Amino acid sequence: MRSIRGRVAAICFVAAALVCVAGLIGWVLDVPTLLSPLPGFAAAWPPALSANLILAATLISVSVPGAIARRRVASIGIGVALVAVLLLALSLFSRNGGSPISCLLILLLGISTVILFRNDREGAPIAALIAALVISFALLMLAGQLLATEVRGGVVQPWHIPILTNIAELLLGVGLLMTATDQALGDYRPNGGEQWPMPLRAVPALMVAPALVLAADLIFFSDRDFPETTEIWGMLANTLIVGSVLLWAIARLTRQRSKLRIFAATLDAQPIVMTDSAGRITHWSRGCAALFGFSADEAIGQIKAELLRTRAADGAEEEELAVDASGIHRQRRLIETARDGRAVQVLETEQQVDDRDRGTVTVLSVTDLGPLLSAQSATAESDDRLLLAAEAHKIGIFEWHIASGKLTWFADTEPLLGLPSGTLSDYETWQEAMLPEDRALLAKRLEAAVWSRADQISFFYRLRLPDGSVRAIEGSARCFYDEAGALTRTVGVNIDVTDRVQQTTQLAAREAQMRSILETVPSAMLVIDIHGRILSFSPAAERLFGHTANDVIGSNVSLLMNEEFGLKHDGFLERYLRTGERRIIGRPRILTALHADGSEFPIELHVGEAVYEDNRVFTGFITDLSERLRGEERLEQLSSELTQIGRINAMGELAAALAHEINQPLSAIANHVATAEVILENEQISDPLYERLFGQLRATREQTLRAGEIIRRLRDFVARRDVDLRFEPVETAIREASALVLVGTQRLDVSVDYDLAPEAPFMFADKIQIQQVLVNLMRNALEALRATAADQRSIRVATRKLDGDRIEFSVSDNGPGLAKPILDQMFLPFNSSKGEGSMGIGLLICRRIIEAHGGKISAHINEQGGATFRFTVSGVERTLGED
Repeated sequence: MRSIRGRVAAICFVAAALVCVAGLIGWVLDVPTLLSPLPGFAAAWPPALSANLILAATLISVSVPGAIARRRVASIGIGVALVAVLLLALSLFSRNGGSPISCLLILLLGISTVILFRNDREGAPIAALIAALVISFALLMLAGQLLATEVRGGVVQPWHIPILTNIAELLLGVGLLMTATDQALGDYRPNGGEQWPMPLRAVPALMVAPALVLAADLIFFSDRDFPETTEIWGMLANTLIVGSVLLWAIARLTRQRSKLRIFAATLDAQPIVMTDSAGRITHWSRGCAALFGFSADEAIGQIKAELLRTRAADGAEEEELAVDASGIHRQRRLIETARDGRAVQVLETEQQVDDRDRGTVTVLSVTDLGPLLSAQSATAESDDRLLLAAEAHKIGIFEWHIASGKLTWFADTEPLLGLPSGTLSDYETWQEAMLPEDRALLAKRLEAAVWSRADQISFFYRLRLPDGSVRAIEGSARCFYDEAGALTRTVGVNIDVTDRVQQTTQLAAREAQMRSILETVPSAMLVIDIHGRILSFSPAAERLFGHTANDVIGSNVSLLMNEEFGLKHDGFLERYLRTGERRIIGRPRILTALHADGSEFPIELHVGEAVYEDNRVFTGFITDLSERLRGEERLEQLSSELTQIGRINAMGELAAALAHEINQPLSAIANHVATAEVILENEQISDPLYERLFGQLRATREQTLRAGEIIRRLRDFVARRDVDLRFEPVETAIREASALVLVGTQRLDVSVDYDLAPEAPFMFADKIQIQQVLVNLMRNALEALRATAADQRSIRVATRKLDGDRIEFSVSDNGPGLAKPILDQMFLPFNSSKGEGSMGIGLLICRRIIEAHGGKISAHINEQGGATFRFTVSGVERTLGED
């Protein structure tokens, strides 16, 4: 629906078009009256009429409702182009052309049209200014020409505007002014007793004023003629001032209207309802339509409470907010029903406003509480989840206000730290509960954070609880500062990490213990990955191979192997990773290793495998077999020596026994032969036969005596063997003898205990012979233990210092023991408790050896079972033995 200004503009445009059409018809039909309605006036110039007609047609086309923008722009462009053609023609045919002022006004009208419809509301004030200039000047020229001709009888100059063109341009100017004002002001009108702004009300008078002044001048001053050109330009300047006032007024109103439009659009987007005194809806905003689903057409005229089925929210009470000159403000919480049936909880604010035209109007501002309630519910759920998380992880959430020192704990999370609620109510109490060293460290960290204005601070401290226990706390806080850079408050969390700290401490202790074990264990240890690269190299490995850890870590393990095995190692790894077949892992292997100096040495290798996540490593424990092999060689040599000595001793004892046993029958034979010789000699028989018999008896006696001499010499040779007496360590002799005995006897499950007297560390003896005695006694004990249960077999080897310089050795077992008859004949030759297969001279040899050392050997039956053999040798003082 058009406004009054729009209708006036359309009438002006049509009237201008009719004036131009009439003039053009007069020109075509050669009717001078139509070109110049008043006698004595210049006829209208057809190009000027054509230009005005085109502008009028353009303005009529763009003012038609529903015209598309493309047609508007095209029409404007055509109009401007024709105006340009007109001006060009004017310059070419200046002698017979029209009024230059008329052409200027046409140009201004065209410019105003382009500005108005290309820039819409933004260009409306400028378009109105140009239109006002055209109107003012057109009125001035029209009044001047009419009065100068009719009153004074003056002559109309050629450059004056023809009456017909003047009227058309005046109408176009009025129409453009109305259109520009309408676009700038829209539906603006003063409310109630308000009036139009003074500048806008003064514009019509200012536009007419120059024409009225000129008319009065021409009427009352008889000698006054039509103004000269300079005066015309002065009047034009006055008109420009008038237009500027108009421009300022319209621009001001346009800004106000723009603000009102934005405000109205903003209000319309909010849920706002207006009702009359009967409660019927008179205004229904777009916000209400979006909230409830009812359009404005559906809602206007309806009673709001019935349309929305309004009811009070549970527990909601009406609250009167204020009573002032603008009316009563009330607020209430309601539940209303939308078009789709969903319940909408709203907060409704009511205000009654008195309107002069419509009476009392109730304005209802509706706020949808759904998002707020959802947010509150989500916040409550979030708080609950946060509290559950805090309880699960023992997190204390706090806020510290620096000025007051107050500590606020979220949801009573103090108990999660093992403290009663309210224990840590301020910063001082919190500090007192900390360990002193942590308190000082935290103060330094806080000071550093404030100095650098850090957004966040992390901390760790230990808290001593009232029961004396200590809790480890870790946390962080967000720092807030004022404009001066001073810390105002912090918000953060405290996490109880006591269990983690304890686990970390225990883990560190275990790691330190494991590291100590690995550093002190005699076996070398190294770790490699699946590519054979060395990852770890223990100190024992450094000592064994002669390489430092820094030199070999990252290198291939083949660096430590001889050439033959090193070339095959990577292939072994690749085959195992491909097939999973274990050939080395878990099984000890004897290999040859390579020292840093290039020498090779034997090792025993044990390999284990560890898999964690996607990583796989192999750990090798390496024992140097060089000493063990040398020890085995020494044991073999010692065993060979003991065997040889045993054989010699056995042969000596056998020779002694044979000499003792054979000498008696040989002596008897010699005596009998001698007796036979005496008998034969007393008979004095000269028979050759008796001579021969006597010779045989004499030869027999001589050979018998010769055999006895041989046995005696053999016995003396064995008996005269020297004893190699030296200072020897007692423990070494015992350990070596035990090693010889126990080799290969692990299957007997015999435990050997040693109780060696520290005050008798050295002996003065032949170590080999003493070890022979110990070996013999311990082997006898092992044989005796075969009849004892496997889990009860034990041998005890002990020494003790006797009076003087003697040391007593004892070998005990818990076997079946010895029978009394056997005990009495234990050290006699050819007497054994082992049955057949034993010569029975072992203990006899032991007795001979001990007696050769000036000692004694004896056997005893233990009260708890088993037997004990004791022997003594000479001992020496520690210092003497060490020297």
